[in-house]
Amino acid sequence: MKKSRLKCVLALALPLAIPFKNFANDNKCTVSGNIAGLQQEAKVFVIRRSGEHGLDTVARSMSKPNGDFSFDLPSTLFSDVYELRFAGLHYSIDFIAEKGTVAIKGNKDKLYTATVTGTPENDRLNQYHQFYLQQTFKRNDMMMSKTASREEKMALFKQQDDDKKHYTDSIIRNYPSSLVALYMAKEPLPMMKFNEIDSMLTIFKPYFPKHKYYLEMKERADVLRKVGSGVAAPDFTAIQPDGSKISLSSFKGKYVLLDFWASWCVPCRAENKHTKSIYEKFHPYGLELISFSLDSDLGAWKKAIEKDGLVWHNASDLKAGKLSPVAQKYGIDGLPAVWIIDPNGKIIAEGLKGEAIDKMLETIFSTK
Repeated sequence: MKKSRLKCVLALALPLAIPFKNFANDNKCTVSGNIAGLQQEAKVFVIRRSGEHGLDTVARSMSKPNGDFSFDLPSTLFSDVYELRFAGLHYSIDFIAEKGTVAIKGNKDKLYTATVTGTPENDRLNQYHQFYLQQTFKRNDMMMSKTASREEKMALFKQQDDDKKHYTDSIIRNYPSSLVALYMAKEPLPMMKFNEIDSMLTIFKPYFPKHKYYLEMKERADVLRKVGSGVAAPDFTAIQPDGSKISLSSFKGKYVLLDFWASWCVPCRAENKHTKSIYEKFHPYGLELISFSLDSDLGAWKKAIEKDGLVWHNASDLKAGKLSPVAQKYGIDGLPAVWIIDPNGKIIAEGLKGEAIDKMLETIFSTK
């Protein structure tokens, strides 16, 4: 199950195809089951996630006309979460490769309801998916209700968020040696602060110090640590719409609001109205504003600047999303993203949104 966010998520796609083969030894993972409703043979793909949206194909097989399928994966693929996909079907099924037989049963018209059982980690992952599925059904019913009030809907959503956090916290706390627990801990990574990640790493270090999920979390924490409050903001030099260059360090001596956005990011474009009001309110007191675009199309960038009335400093390296070296320096995982930098070039706030930005700036300029 995938989680939605009210922001533009940056991603890289890195497809890689590896031929499928059978393995005769006992140290293998057998994946077998049935997808009801299939009436002809279908290609079966085992997909490994690379980053947030990148996908690698690690194995291929074929289902039988009646929906039965079975294939083996080697131990070299163990201890990872994979997606099982069927050609022509929209949804995928998550499973963990581990020693034993993974039993999968589903219906081609409701593949998201499939069950995955048979091994310890898959049993645990299945319980989590079934829990999340029931939450989704309740949420959808509430959204479709014509009698439920807005307050009732918001109360349900909050309760579900609390229930999910309690569920995942319980798994993480009670089963720190479980890959499912580590997987759950990594799921909200783009929204976590470095101190939150550090806390999770402490839990899993005795069991997964070299696992790629653990290392991904550690790498993320190390990047965020360098752009947190109290540290010097990473300097950069980029181009402006007219081709001239601009450097962050040239603004030392002034307060700077550094705003990352892109012309293709719908939430960013909506937030530009608020950013404009911030500029009009606080620029007379000395605030400088730099909107750093993660566009790669110069024309689209210029057009958005003009349409949204971004009359302050604009910068970009015209690299696409996460390919931007500046985005990498700041650990940008989603847009919009805001930093406030003091006259000494140190970060005094990051991750603020909406009215929280105004309140911070009001505090800054009311004490000058």
